[in-house]
Order: sequence, then C-alpha cells, then structure tokens
Amino acid sequence: MAIPDDIIEKIRLSNNIELVVREYIPDLKRVGRNWQACCIFHNEKTPSFIISPEKGIFRCFGCNVSGNVFKFVMLADNISWIEAVKKLAKKANITIQDVKQNSRTTSQRLLLLDILENSAIFYHRCLMENATAKKAMDYLIKRGISRDTIVKFKIGFCPKGQLIQAAIKKRFTVENLIKAGIITKTYKGTFFEYMSGRIVFPIFDVQGRVVAFGGRTLTDQQPKYINTPETTIYSKSSNLYGLFQTLPQLRKERRIIVLEGYMDVIIPQQFGVVGTVASLGTAFTQKHAKLISRYADSVTLLFDSDSAGRTAAQRSLEILVEEVIDTRVSSLPENVDADEYLNQYGKEAFLRLIDTTSKSAIDFMIARVYGSQKDKSPEIKAKAVSNLLDFVSKSGNIVVQSEWIKSISQCLNVDEAIIYKEFKKKKTLKFNGYTKEENVSLSKIINKNKKLSMSLEENLLSIVLNNREFVERVNVDCFFDARCKKVFEFISAGLNDAEIINLLSQDDANWFSEVTLNSIKYNNVNEAFNTILRDIELNIFKRRRAALEKEILLMTEGKKEKDEELFDEYKKLTALLKGSGK
Repeated sequence: MAIPDDIIEKIRLSNNIELVVREYIPDLKRVGRNWQACCIFHNEKTPSFIISPEKGIFRCFGCNVSGNVFKFVMLADNISWIEAVKKLAKKANITIQDVKQNSRTTSQRLLLLDILENSAIFYHRCLMENATAKKAMDYLIKRGISRDTIVKFKIGFCPKGQLIQAAIKKRFTVENLIKAGIITKTYKGTFFEYMSGRIVFPIFDVQGRVVAFGGRTLTDQQPKYINTPETTIYSKSSNLYGLFQTLPQLRKERRIIVLEGYMDVIIPQQFGVVGTVASLGTAFTQKHAKLISRYADSVTLLFDSDSAGRTAAQRSLEILVEEVIDTRVSSLPENVDADEYLNQYGKEAFLRLIDTTSKSAIDFMIARVYGSQKDKSPEIKAKAVSNLLDFVSKSGNIVVQSEWIKSISQCLNVDEAIIYKEFKKKKTLKFNGYTKEENVSLSKIINKNKKLSMSLEENLLSIVLNNREFVERVNVDCFFDARCKKVFEFISAGLNDAEIINLLSQDDANWFSEVTLNSIKYNNVNEAFNTILRDIELNIFKRRRAALEKEILLMTEGKKEKDEELFDEYKKLTALLKGSGK
C-alpha cells in the first residue's frame, strides 16, 4: 500500500510522540525540554529513554534504539511500518487513500513491497482456505506447528499457476512480479512461479515488511528448500529469518540463538524460546553479525553435531567475534533437529541442553584445532597455537584476547608468556594491515562509546540541529563525513528531525538521534559554534595543503609541469596554519 508523503506527515504531526509513548510508559517524567523514563525495550533501573517533543523523536541511550512515532509503535507492538501508520491514522481519525499502482509518485521500492505483501496475503489465504493446500497443512500439523504460529509467521501455500492471475487482477504487471522476485521467465517464454506447489515462509525485515519468500517442497523435488532471488529490496546477507517475530522479547533478554532452518526457528519460538533466528540459504556474513549486535549482547550458535555443522559454526564464530559479541557454540544430538527435540522433550529440556553443551568461543576453537589431549608433540602444539592465535587476533578487544591466550596456555600446557610472544610476533608481521583496520573502526568506537566526545563535524551538526538559525552560516563543504554531509543537506532543504530520521537507515538513524539529542550544554553557543567552525575550516586547509604537497613533490621531481599558482597557494596555507598554531 503506497501512502502519499503529505498524508504520512499529517498522521505524524497529529500524534504527539510523548502522548503516544505515555500509553506504553505511564511514568514519563519531564526533564527540561524532554521526557525521560526507563526503556521498555530492555531491562534497566536508571532511565536512559529520552523523548524530544520538539524534534518528534525518541532514543534509548542504553540499547541504542531510536526513531519517530511510527518506529516506536512498530517496536512496541511488533507490527510493520504500514500497520503502525494505519494504527496512528485511525487514532487521529485520518482517512488513508491508497495511491494507484500506476501513479508516477509511487516509487519502485514501495511498489515491490506492495507486491510482496499482497503475495504473502495470497499464499497465507490459500493455506488457510484452499482445498489444494490440505497436504501442506497436514505436513505443518505433523511437524507440530500450531494454527496460531502459522498466523504469526504468515506461513502460506502456493497452488500451481494461481498467483500470477491473482496479481494481475490487482493490476500488478508480470515485469514487476519478476522484479519483486516472485516469478521468472523461462527460455520458452512462459512464466514460472518460484514458490509453485510449495509451503511458503515469508521473510520479513526488522521493520516487519515482507521482502522475500522461502519455500519447501511437498514432494521428492530437489532442492527441498528454495528462496526467492535477491532483488533491489532483498539481500540474503542482510536478513535473518525469525528476527522480526522475536524482537519484542529479544529487547529484554538480548540473547540470540542462531540455527539452520525455518522449522528450527519457528518451533522454538512457538515453545516460548526467545531469540531464535536463521540465515537464509547463505553462509553467515559480517552484515548478519552487525544486525545481531544491534539486538543482542550474547549469541549461541546451535548447529548440527556433524563435521559440516562444526565447520559452519566455526565460520560464523570467526565473524561474530569481530563484533565483540559474547558467542558460544552448542550442538544437538546427532540426527536430531531443534523442532524434533522440542516436540519430544519440551522447552526446559531444550534450554538445559543448550546451556550444558555450549562451549565458549575459544574452548570450541581449541577442541576443533587441537582436541582434548595435552601430551602432543611440540610441532603439533606450535601449529595449533599459530592457528588459534589467528582466531584470537580477530577480536578487537584486548581483554578478550588476554583471557583467550590464558585458556590456550592452560589447555595446551604451553607457557603463557611464550604464547604472548608468538602473538606479538604475528601482530608485527601483520602490522600494516592491522593499523589500517584500527583506523577504519575508530569512528564506530566513537559513536558507540559515550565517554568519547563526538567529532568536530558531529558537534557542528548538533549545534545546527538544535539552533536552526546557524544553518545559513554553514556551507555543505564544511562536512567531510558522508553522514554529516547528507544530514546537513536535509537540514538545508528544510526537513525537521522526525522527517530526517525517517529517511535514514537504522544504523544512521541511531547515530543521528545521538547527535541531535546530544546533551552538551554550552555557556555561549555562539562562541562554541564559531570555535568549532574555525577548527573545521583549519582541517580543510590542512587537507588541502597535504594534497598540494603531493603535487609539488611531483613538480620538484620533474614528473609534472611546474605551476607557480599552486606554489603560492601552498605558501599561503603554510603561513596561515603556522599562525593558527596548527
């Protein structure tokens, strides 16, 4: 469903964010111009949840969740963005009129999301009402899936050859069905529905929007499971199945269990196990790890106990430790799936199994690389230490590295000091690459660690966001950081904070909310503005002088034609920076 931007803004303005939040958090307290309370999305005793009525946004400085009134309702009610808009529209007595699919104002993205949502509804209705879906329903019941769970996950069934006809009746074109990843055109010129004859599992993003589908065959057809292809709105490496459905509970427990398949996720959630998710027919990626780090402080990898399962666990582990997430590895009994274990033994036994069989990241790797025997040859120990230190170096936390080295020392019966010496040697050999990685991650550390101050550009942006009269005194070229530059362009275009946050990705929205709700109080904001702007301009001059130095070096070496104007500019910049003390 495509809703015009002006209607969305009207709905937002008609729902004061502090009044909407108060319905969920009655004990809001005013603190200056803002409101404050304990966050409902995670457990805390000291209030870190802030609402800014002026800006129309909220942010929790404890779990880093943020957004406008639509985002709050989405998270609080665990509903999709469109459902949140509809709910708030009804609350404000605003009638929503759908924009026709052929409207020029409807973006391609919204159109594809509309197609996917309608397809999910069609599949689900077919499973619940169509006689041809009896075999599919029988299979789900046999696997122990309840009717409520079918509704929660919007599980469906795709009768052969019926979707295209239903889509065309809704005025969707086959070209857009192809773009949405629903169908494909064969070499014969006919159209094939990817989910045809399969049980359908809609794949939701974290905002509750259907972005793709997974399907399971009911015959001996291979492959048994397939996913619709990647599209402009769906990437396998950026989504986790089951994450959206478990978000409300996950925000309090902040523990994720990574499994392998749809059923592995669905049945545990049905039994009340919080945080079960699965990657979507692809290897675990860095994007998956970053997504997990937003919602969990600890992760358990629950894979098959065979060799393939252990290999998959190791690959996932190596990626997760880079995000400094507390990760453990557990396994099920051989030839037993998670849903089978739960149906036979129940929730408590399942959780007890995970806790009793799980190993820490380093213990799992030691067992994988070295085994359990301590009395092995020096050569085997040396090789094991070398491989394990490669794993240790993946963690960017020196405390974690220190504890892991201690564990290696104890398990392999090798002096800890010797292992440290070997680790230092490895770091020296990789020094150039290692320092580059540190430089790249510095901005992330600054953003996440509240004890560290914001950058000059972020401070300037914060002042402008909270004192719009300064906008005319700032040039977009003052911003070297891409995010700061983008937000300043939005400010210059006249967008308010709530409109800006709605245009940003989730990571950028979290960053933006921290910048705009920054609690720095200046004795003289005008003086602070001038000082920060001066320092930023000096940085621009320094970058320009550094670029000129490279040009002049080429000229002095005779590799480039001499340019007196560049020499003069360099001299002036050098004198200017010398006079500034920079």
